[in-house]
Amino acid sequence: MITIWLAIYIFLNALFYLIMFDVILSWLPLLGINFRPAFLAQIIDPIYEKINKIIPTSFWIFRFDALIVILLIYFLQGLLLMIIPWLQAQIISLTSSY
Repeated sequence: MITIWLAIYIFLNALFYLIMFDVILSWLPLLGINFRPAFLAQIIDPIYEKINKIIPTSFWIFRFDALIVILLIYFLQGLLLMIIPWLQAQIISLTSSY
């Protein structure tokens, strides 16, 4: 059972880094570089679409869907650590071994 909870936590962490990578890539058109990998769009765009159905996330030229997803990820990770306190000990033991 611990493997499932740990996998969920690691999945949320990986999703956070993918979203941050997508945010950084979204700044590149300002430099004249248009680059966004297809796998990134296939993973992240459905999440953004679901968020946009619930909450309108665009204001003028700014889009806040990435910020909302990041806050949701932090909330879910905190909820996991609060509900399952021994999960934090497992995460610490995994990260300290490297």
